[in-house]
Amino acid sequence: MTGAGSPRAGGTPSVARRLALLLAPLVIAAGAPAGAADGPAKPGIRGLVSMGAFKFVGSGGDPVNTLDPLNAKPGIFGGLVVVSTWRQLQPTRDGEIPADNPIDRAMADVRAYNARNPQKPIAVRLRIWGGFEAPAWAMELGGPPVAAVHNGKHRQLGRFWSPAYRQAWREFQDKLAAKYDGFPLVREVAMTSCMSFTAEPFFVPTEDSVQRPIRAAGFNEGDYKACLANGIADYAAWKRSRIVLSLNPLRTAQNQGPGDAAFTGQVMRDCRSALGVRCVFDNHDLDTDKGLAKPLVPIYALMKQMGPEIVFQTAQETRRTSRRSSGRASRWGRPRSSCGRTTRAFRSCPTPR
Repeated sequence: MTGAGSPRAGGTPSVARRLALLLAPLVIAAGAPAGAADGPAKPGIRGLVSMGAFKFVGSGGDPVNTLDPLNAKPGIFGGLVVVSTWRQLQPTRDGEIPADNPIDRAMADVRAYNARNPQKPIAVRLRIWGGFEAPAWAMELGGPPVAAVHNGKHRQLGRFWSPAYRQAWREFQDKLAAKYDGFPLVREVAMTSCMSFTAEPFFVPTEDSVQRPIRAAGFNEGDYKACLANGIADYAAWKRSRIVLSLNPLRTAQNQGPGDAAFTGQVMRDCRSALGVRCVFDNHDLDTDKGLAKPLVPIYALMKQMGPEIVFQTAQETRRTSRRSSGRASRWGRPRSSCGRTTRAFRSCPTPR
């Protein structure tokens, strides 16, 4: 595999031609000094990272963490995204994190994998979903759950922008960090404060079937921006794990064009100022078959300017027999596809051997 961060000179072989994988983020390695004031930062995850559970988003049910793609290609991956939900981990208000939860079970699987593959062990990035996967008690903070429809799916949400909801989420993070920040295998944690329908805090759907109900429940730009601006602070209890910040230009309603990249940029700068190298920039829309969507250009440019740590997630799972996109439109108006060629911003798409 091409070293993380190294350019490819004109090569175009697709990951989909070479691997039958799930979505796999690419990591660009850091050379910056550690910025954690509470002890040395854990090492970053290097190379391909299996996205882990995602089918639950469309088909319902709980996330199912699996190492099947890693077992099929041992030695290819550097990490696994372990997915769980707030609902699974804190079903009652102020409750402790239960034993034998989905994270614990996935960690046991990772340890077994590493025992079988000592030459190429993997590490873990935690991604905990709130939003429509919040527990019932959190959805009722400030009023009854909000019913909305996104991409044809009927969902219920809490007031993810509200101070009361944010406080509950922060206290939940305190409990998670107390349990898992000391685990050497847990290298990174996705910042999912303020998320609604995807694990991307800067994305809120602009369709009427979402906008009308959330605004009727009190959603407003001021509270939402305050939530995003303080999202990193929600993870203050995580002292050594790296915090992964998924980035998009902020759009909160229709007819806002390419979005507010300047606001996102300020959050990026604040994150690096607070966490140093523990602040990892991320984007989930890497599409090298169709090119970089124009609204993302300033975000990618600022990533490049500020430097590592940086990770990317391809905008569609790779295919066993085909490079075709599913045809499902991305939020930027193009079919999503898999990582295959170099990007204009970084020229760093991995080429597994």
